[in-house]
Amino acid sequence: MYLLNRFGPPYQHESLAGDLIEQFQKGRSLAWLWREVLYAVLIERLRAIELKPWGSIAKVTLRVINAIMLAAALALGVGTLTRADSPETCLLQAQC
Repeated sequence: MYLLNRFGPPYQHESLAGDLIEQFQKGRSLAWLWREVLYAVLIERLRAIELKPWGSIAKVTLRVINAIMLAAALALGVGTLTRADSPETCLLQAQC
C-alpha cells in the first residue's frame, strides 16, 4: 500500500486502500491487488499531467513514468496468465 499512499489519489488513498484490502481478504489474488494499485497510481499520474501547467519536459517525464507503470501492470497480468498454463496447475489432466 506504500505505492498507493505515496503516488495515489491524495484525498482518497485511505478509503481506496481499505477497499482494496477488504477485497483481498475476501479472496482476491495478490496479482489482482497489485494490478488495482498500479491502475490507481497510473490514473492519478495522468490526472496530475492534465491539471498542472508544467513545462513540456515535466509532462514527457510523467508520460514515460506512466508508460513504465502500464507496462508493469500488463506484465503482471501476463505473468498470471502464464502461471495458469504451468504444469503445476494441471491437476485434472491425465498426463502432466
